[in-house]
Amino acid sequence: KTLRPFVIISSSYLLYTVTDGAIRMIVLLHAYNNNFSALEVAIMFTLYELAGVFTNLAAGIMGAKWGIKLTLICGLVLQLVSYGLLFFWDENWSKSTSIVFVTFAQMFGGIAKDLTKLGGKTVTKLVTPEEKSTQLFKLVSLITGWKNSLKGVGYFAGSALLNVSYELALSCMMGLILLAMPWAILGLDKNLGTAKKENASLSAVFTRENPNLNILSLARLFLFASRDFWFEVPLPFYLRSPSCDGLGTTTCIVDEDCNNGAICNFDIGVCENLNTGGGCGGVGWDRISTGAFLGLYIIIYGQ
Repeated sequence: KTLRPFVIISSSYLLYTVTDGAIRMIVLLHAYNNNFSALEVAIMFTLYELAGVFTNLAAGIMGAKWGIKLTLICGLVLQLVSYGLLFFWDENWSKSTSIVFVTFAQMFGGIAKDLTKLGGKTVTKLVTPEEKSTQLFKLVSLITGWKNSLKGVGYFAGSALLNVSYELALSCMMGLILLAMPWAILGLDKNLGTAKKENASLSAVFTRENPNLNILSLARLFLFASRDFWFEVPLPFYLRSPSCDGLGTTTCIVDEDCNNGAICNFDIGVCENLNTGGGCGGVGWDRISTGAFLGLYIIIYGQ
């Protein structure tokens, strides 16, 4: 019974992690096939990242006041909202309309990420006695390892399902979230994780007793920013974009006559870039190969 919250919250968090990895690949690769540039796709993720930063500050206070059951359920519901909104992304919209809409939809995913992560990272502390701190570190390491592995699985699953159908990819990920929700709603105590003495405040987040924590947090901000700068958008675009050789000059009858990542313009009979705004000089991998490579990187290295 003591471990039941750990099992429920960890399982929900890990299922959510698959969908968090998948949504990046679904949005990015779908946008690539619809001629969005790397900068335009990066803009689509701005509110996702900013919402995550501010939610990360507020989530701990919310958990201490209302319990991590509420934050977990809110996170799962908001992830459903984010995926649900993406069903309405119309390929016939103008680029500006699409960017605004997808950016707004992704905002809910950013909030969901940190609300859900709160429970996944906190429950190990709640179920582990203080005298078993070594066991606590092992549990945290286990969850972190599984999180990285399943996020990598999400990258691959999102790209593979997208190769079949955009709607199928969204539906399957929503199914995983719905799978986790009944256990979170029915199996957790609403008071789990609430503060016993006094509620936390926003000023307490920026602790002055141990300034090293604030320095570490600032360092992590730059660490994550440097990773996102090359990994989240530029690398997938490089992997998808074709070689520059032959673009606009090589004659073709079918797409197979062109380099990987290029297609045949049947009107003029020459090869051209699948994404006219995506640039060239890459390796021209398909969506599944791109998702598999990025997923494998996350599984091995972490994120």
